[in-house]
Amino acid sequence: MDVTLTDGGIETRIIYEFKRPIGDFEAYRLLADEAGRDILRRIYQSYAQVAVRYGLPIQLGTPTWRASRKWTKDVGSVNAAAVELLRAVRQQFADVQIILAGVIGPASDGYATAEALSADAAFVYHRDQADVLAGLGVDLLYAPTFPAFSELSGVGRAMAETGRPCALAPMLHPNGTMLDGTPLADAIARIDAEISPPPRHYMIGCLYPTHAQTALQALRAAQSALVKRVRGLKANASPLAPEDLDKLNHLAATDVQIWARDELRSRGSSIWLFWVAVVGPTSATSRLWRRRRSITANRPHRDRKMLQF
Repeated sequence: MDVTLTDGGIETRIIYEFKRPIGDFEAYRLLADEAGRDILRRIYQSYAQVAVRYGLPIQLGTPTWRASRKWTKDVGSVNAAAVELLRAVRQQFADVQIILAGVIGPASDGYATAEALSADAAFVYHRDQADVLAGLGVDLLYAPTFPAFSELSGVGRAMAETGRPCALAPMLHPNGTMLDGTPLADAIARIDAEISPPPRHYMIGCLYPTHAQTALQALRAAQSALVKRVRGLKANASPLAPEDLDKLNHLAATDVQIWARDELRSRGSSIWLFWVAVVGPTSATSRLWRRRRSITANRPHRDRKMLQF
Protein backbone atom coordinates (compact mmCIF):
# COMPACT_ATOMS: atom_id res chain seq x y z
CA MET A 1 0.00 0.00 0.00
CA ASP A 2 1.30 3.45 -0.89
CA VAL A 3 1.94 5.97 1.87
CA THR A 4 0.69 9.52 1.83
CA LEU A 5 1.60 11.91 4.61
CA THR A 6 -0.67 14.62 5.89
CA ASP A 7 -0.29 17.90 7.70
CA GLY A 8 -1.09 18.39 11.38
CA GLY A 9 -3.31 20.80 13.29
CA ILE A 10 -2.28 24.18 11.94
CA GLU A 11 -4.58 26.12 14.28
CA THR A 12 -2.83 24.78 17.37
CA ARG A 13 0.57 25.72 15.98
CA ILE A 14 -0.63 29.21 15.09
CA ILE A 15 -1.86 29.82 18.63
CA TYR A 16 0.86 28.18 20.71
CA GLU A 17 3.95 28.21 18.51
CA PHE A 18 3.47 31.52 16.72
CA LYS A 19 1.44 33.23 19.49
CA ARG A 20 -1.12 34.58 17.05
CA PRO A 21 -4.75 34.80 18.25
CA ILE A 22 -7.27 33.47 15.72
CA GLY A 23 -10.60 33.67 17.55
CA ASP A 24 -12.45 30.36 17.39
CA PHE A 25 -9.76 28.55 15.37
CA GLU A 26 -10.28 30.95 12.47
CA ALA A 27 -6.96 30.31 10.76
CA TYR A 28 -8.16 32.05 7.60
CA ARG A 29 -7.72 35.36 9.44
CA LEU A 30 -3.99 35.09 8.81
CA LEU A 31 -4.59 35.49 5.10
CA ALA A 32 -5.46 39.16 5.64
CA ASP A 33 -1.89 40.40 6.22
CA GLU A 34 1.61 39.50 5.14
CA ALA A 35 2.77 38.55 8.62
CA GLY A 36 -0.11 36.09 8.87
CA ARG A 37 0.50 34.69 5.43
CA ASP A 38 4.16 34.19 6.33
CA ILE A 39 3.14 32.13 9.37
CA LEU A 40 0.94 29.94 7.20
CA ARG A 41 3.68 29.50 4.60
CA ARG A 42 6.19 28.50 7.27
CA ILE A 43 3.81 25.91 8.71
CA TYR A 44 2.98 24.35 5.35
CA GLN A 45 6.60 24.46 4.24
CA SER A 46 7.64 22.58 7.38
CA TYR A 47 5.31 19.72 6.46
CA ALA A 48 6.33 19.74 2.81
CA GLN A 49 9.98 19.53 3.82
CA VAL A 50 9.28 16.21 5.56
CA ALA A 51 7.68 14.87 2.39
CA VAL A 52 10.70 15.98 0.34
CA ARG A 53 13.15 14.47 2.79
CA TYR A 54 11.57 11.04 2.60
CA GLY A 55 10.28 11.09 -0.95
CA LEU A 56 6.60 10.72 -0.03
CA PRO A 57 3.47 12.51 -1.24
CA ILE A 58 1.64 14.70 1.24
CA GLN A 59 -1.85 16.12 1.63
CA LEU A 60 -1.96 19.78 2.68
CA GLY A 61 -5.30 21.24 3.72
CA THR A 62 -6.33 24.86 3.19
CA PRO A 63 -6.69 27.02 6.34
CA THR A 64 -10.43 27.24 5.70
CA TRP A 65 -11.98 25.11 8.45
CA ARG A 66 -13.81 28.26 9.56
CA ALA A 67 -14.07 29.98 6.18
CA SER A 68 -17.82 29.46 5.72
CA ARG A 69 -20.53 32.10 5.76
CA LYS A 70 -21.16 32.04 9.50
CA TRP A 71 -17.58 33.13 10.03
CA THR A 72 -16.75 35.33 7.04
CA LYS A 73 -18.79 37.64 4.85
CA ASP A 74 -16.71 36.84 1.78
CA VAL A 75 -16.50 33.09 1.38
CA GLY A 76 -15.30 33.41 -2.18
CA SER A 77 -12.28 35.66 -1.70
CA VAL A 78 -11.16 34.09 1.57
CA ASN A 79 -11.15 30.57 0.18
CA ALA A 80 -9.51 31.76 -3.03
CA ALA A 81 -6.71 33.40 -1.03
CA ALA A 82 -6.19 30.17 0.90
CA VAL A 83 -5.92 28.06 -2.25
CA GLU A 84 -3.59 30.60 -3.84
CA LEU A 85 -1.24 30.43 -0.84
CA LEU A 86 -1.12 26.64 -0.91
CA ARG A 87 -0.57 26.59 -4.66
CA ALA A 88 2.44 28.85 -4.15
CA VAL A 89 3.80 26.42 -1.56
CA ARG A 90 3.26 23.55 -3.97
CA GLN A 91 5.23 25.39 -6.65
CA GLN A 92 8.13 25.71 -4.20
CA PHE A 93 8.22 21.95 -3.77
CA ALA A 94 7.88 20.77 -7.33
CA ASP A 95 9.81 17.57 -6.66
CA VAL A 96 7.15 16.16 -4.32
CA GLN A 97 3.51 15.36 -4.94
CA ILE A 98 1.35 17.73 -2.89
CA ILE A 99 -2.36 16.95 -2.76
CA LEU A 100 -4.28 20.16 -2.23
CA ALA A 101 -7.28 19.54 0.04
CA GLY A 102 -10.02 22.13 0.38
CA VAL A 103 -11.03 22.00 4.04
CA ILE A 104 -14.63 22.51 5.19
CA GLY A 105 -15.45 22.54 8.90
CA PRO A 106 -18.74 22.29 10.79
CA ALA A 107 -20.87 25.40 11.07
CA SER A 108 -20.39 25.46 14.85
CA ASP A 109 -18.27 23.70 17.46
CA GLY A 110 -16.69 20.43 16.45
CA TYR A 111 -17.45 19.03 19.90
CA ALA A 112 -21.02 20.33 20.31
CA THR A 113 -23.57 17.91 18.89
CA ALA A 114 -26.48 20.10 20.00
CA GLU A 115 -25.26 22.85 17.67
CA ALA A 116 -24.97 20.60 14.61
CA LEU A 117 -27.13 21.39 11.60
CA SER A 118 -29.79 19.10 10.23
CA ALA A 119 -28.87 17.24 7.05
CA ASP A 120 -30.89 19.56 4.82
CA ALA A 121 -29.67 22.73 6.54
CA ALA A 122 -26.09 21.47 6.32
CA PHE A 123 -26.42 20.82 2.61
CA VAL A 124 -27.62 24.39 2.03
CA TYR A 125 -25.06 25.93 4.38
CA HIS A 126 -21.95 24.06 3.20
CA ARG A 127 -22.80 24.12 -0.50
CA ASP A 128 -21.44 27.67 -0.89
CA GLN A 129 -17.97 26.84 0.36
CA ALA A 130 -17.91 23.47 -1.36
CA ASP A 131 -18.79 25.09 -4.69
CA VAL A 132 -16.11 27.75 -4.24
CA LEU A 133 -13.35 25.28 -3.37
CA ALA A 134 -14.37 22.91 -6.16
CA GLY A 135 -14.39 25.79 -8.62
CA LEU A 136 -10.87 26.68 -7.54
CA GLY A 137 -9.76 23.22 -8.62
CA VAL A 138 -8.62 21.66 -5.33
CA ASP A 139 -7.65 18.02 -5.64
CA LEU A 140 -9.93 16.91 -2.83
CA LEU A 141 -12.70 18.33 -0.66
CA TYR A 142 -12.09 17.36 2.97
CA ALA A 143 -14.57 17.72 5.87
CA PRO A 144 -12.99 16.97 9.27
CA THR A 145 -14.26 17.09 12.86
CA PHE A 146 -18.01 16.84 12.34
CA PRO A 147 -19.60 15.67 15.61
CA ALA A 148 -23.10 14.67 14.43
CA PHE A 149 -24.28 12.44 11.63
CA SER A 150 -26.88 14.93 10.38
CA GLU A 151 -24.36 17.62 9.48
CA LEU A 152 -21.81 15.08 8.24
CA SER A 153 -24.39 13.73 5.82
CA GLY A 154 -25.36 17.20 4.65
CA VAL A 155 -21.81 18.35 3.99
CA GLY A 156 -21.10 15.05 2.24
CA ARG A 157 -23.99 15.65 -0.10
CA ALA A 158 -22.89 19.24 -0.76
CA MET A 159 -19.38 18.11 -1.64
CA ALA A 160 -20.59 15.23 -3.79
CA GLU A 161 -22.71 17.53 -5.91
CA THR A 162 -19.63 19.53 -6.93
CA GLY A 163 -18.23 16.50 -8.73
CA ARG A 164 -14.89 16.75 -6.93
CA PRO A 165 -13.49 13.82 -4.92
CA CYS A 166 -14.21 14.19 -1.23
CA ALA A 167 -13.34 12.68 2.13
CA LEU A 168 -15.12 12.79 5.49
CA ALA A 169 -13.55 12.62 8.95
CA PRO A 170 -16.19 12.49 11.70
CA MET A 171 -15.37 13.11 15.34
CA LEU A 172 -15.34 9.79 17.17
CA HIS A 173 -15.37 8.31 20.64
CA PRO A 174 -12.91 5.47 21.30
CA ASN A 175 -15.87 3.08 21.17
CA GLY A 176 -16.38 3.85 17.48
CA THR A 177 -19.40 6.14 17.73
CA MET A 178 -19.68 9.72 16.59
CA LEU A 179 -20.17 12.26 19.36
CA ASP A 180 -23.94 12.14 18.81
CA GLY A 181 -23.91 8.37 19.37
CA THR A 182 -24.10 7.28 15.73
CA PRO A 183 -21.91 4.19 15.18
CA LEU A 184 -19.23 4.77 12.58
CA ALA A 185 -20.43 1.69 10.74
CA ASP A 186 -23.93 3.14 10.42
CA ALA A 187 -22.60 6.53 9.33
CA ILE A 188 -20.45 5.07 6.56
CA ALA A 189 -23.11 2.65 5.36
CA ARG A 190 -25.82 5.31 5.20
CA ILE A 191 -23.69 7.95 3.51
CA ASP A 192 -22.33 5.49 0.96
CA ALA A 193 -25.88 4.40 0.16
CA GLU A 194 -27.51 7.83 0.10
CA ILE A 195 -24.89 10.08 -1.52
CA SER A 196 -23.81 9.81 -5.13
CA PRO A 197 -20.99 9.69 -5.80
CA PRO A 198 -20.00 8.47 -2.33
CA PRO A 199 -16.92 9.87 -0.59
CA ARG A 200 -13.62 8.61 -1.91
CA HIS A 201 -12.81 7.50 1.63
CA TYR A 202 -13.19 8.30 5.32
CA MET A 203 -10.58 9.25 7.90
CA ILE A 204 -10.19 9.29 11.65
CA GLY A 205 -8.99 12.55 13.17
CA CYS A 206 -8.65 14.10 16.62
CA LEU A 207 -8.25 10.71 18.30
CA TYR A 208 -5.31 9.14 20.09
CA PRO A 209 -3.82 6.16 18.19
CA THR A 210 -4.96 3.46 20.61
CA HIS A 211 -8.45 5.01 20.71
CA ALA A 212 -8.55 4.99 16.93
CA GLN A 213 -7.60 1.32 17.09
CA THR A 214 -10.56 0.50 19.34
CA ALA A 215 -12.87 2.59 17.15
CA LEU A 216 -11.84 0.55 14.12
CA GLN A 217 -12.21 -2.68 16.05
CA ALA A 218 -15.82 -1.66 16.74
CA LEU A 219 -16.29 -0.90 13.04
CA ARG A 220 -14.90 -4.30 12.11
CA ALA A 221 -17.18 -6.05 14.61
CA ALA A 222 -20.21 -4.24 13.22
CA GLN A 223 -19.50 -4.39 9.48
CA SER A 224 -16.07 -5.75 8.65
CA ALA A 225 -16.33 -4.86 4.97
CA LEU A 226 -16.41 -1.16 5.84
CA VAL A 227 -12.98 -1.11 7.47
CA LYS A 228 -11.42 -0.65 4.03
CA ARG A 229 -13.40 2.59 3.61
CA VAL A 230 -11.34 4.21 6.38
CA ARG A 231 -8.07 5.19 4.78
CA GLY A 232 -6.20 7.45 7.16
CA LEU A 233 -5.52 8.73 10.66
CA LYS A 234 -4.57 12.19 11.89
CA ALA A 235 -3.83 11.27 15.48
CA ASN A 236 -4.13 13.36 18.62
CA ALA A 237 -1.11 13.80 20.83
CA SER A 238 -3.22 13.36 23.96
CA PRO A 239 -5.10 10.25 25.12
CA LEU A 240 -7.84 12.36 26.71
CA ALA A 241 -11.36 11.82 25.45
CA PRO A 242 -12.87 14.53 23.19
CA GLU A 243 -15.10 15.85 25.99
CA ASP A 244 -12.13 16.22 28.33
CA LEU A 245 -9.98 17.93 25.72
CA ASP A 246 -12.75 20.40 25.05
CA LYS A 247 -12.60 21.59 28.67
CA LEU A 248 -8.90 22.39 28.63
CA ASN A 249 -7.39 25.86 28.28
CA HIS A 250 -3.88 24.53 27.59
CA LEU A 251 -2.13 22.02 25.39
CA ALA A 252 -2.24 18.36 26.37
CA ALA A 253 0.17 15.77 25.03
CA THR A 254 1.60 12.49 26.18
CA ASP A 255 5.33 11.84 26.17
CA VAL A 256 6.51 11.56 22.59
CA GLN A 257 8.14 8.17 23.14
CA ILE A 258 4.91 6.76 24.58
CA TRP A 259 2.91 8.34 21.75
CA ALA A 260 5.16 6.80 19.11
CA ARG A 261 5.06 3.43 20.88
CA ASP A 262 1.26 3.48 21.01
CA GLU A 263 0.95 4.43 17.38
CA LEU A 264 3.34 1.73 16.25
CA ARG A 265 1.53 -0.85 18.36
CA SER A 266 -1.76 0.22 16.85
CA ARG A 267 -0.33 -0.03 13.37
CA GLY A 268 1.06 -3.42 14.27
CA SER A 269 -2.39 -4.76 15.08
CA SER A 270 -4.43 -6.57 12.47
CA ILE A 271 -5.88 -3.24 11.35
CA TRP A 272 -3.52 -1.88 8.73
CA LEU A 273 -3.85 1.83 8.66
CA PHE A 274 -2.13 3.19 11.72
CA TRP A 275 0.88 5.04 10.44
CA VAL A 276 1.33 8.76 10.17
CA ALA A 277 4.41 10.92 10.12
CA VAL A 278 2.93 14.03 11.71
CA VAL A 279 0.64 14.47 14.67
CA GLY A 280 -2.95 15.42 14.14
CA PRO A 281 -5.06 18.36 15.24
CA THR A 282 -6.43 19.58 18.56
CA SER A 283 -3.62 18.92 21.02
CA ALA A 284 -0.40 18.67 19.06
CA THR A 285 2.63 20.76 19.92
CA SER A 286 5.41 21.82 17.62
CA ARG A 287 7.96 20.18 19.93
CA LEU A 288 6.12 16.88 19.81
CA TRP A 289 5.68 17.17 16.06
CA ARG A 290 9.38 17.75 15.43
CA ARG A 291 10.44 14.90 17.71
CA ARG A 292 7.77 12.59 16.32
CA ARG A 293 8.97 13.34 12.81
CA SER A 294 12.47 12.12 13.65
CA ILE A 295 11.18 8.95 15.32
CA THR A 296 8.78 7.85 12.62
CA ALA A 297 10.43 9.03 9.46
CA ASN A 298 13.66 7.15 10.08
CA ARG A 299 11.98 3.73 10.02
CA PRO A 300 12.28 1.73 6.79
CA HIS A 301 9.67 2.55 4.17
CA ARG A 302 8.51 -1.05 4.06
CA ASP A 303 7.14 -0.59 7.61
CA ARG A 304 4.90 2.30 6.62
CA LYS A 305 1.61 0.83 5.69
CA MET A 306 -1.08 3.40 5.96
CA LEU A 307 -2.75 6.26 4.52
CA GLN A 308 -4.12 6.93 1.10
CA PHE A 309 -5.97 10.24 0.98
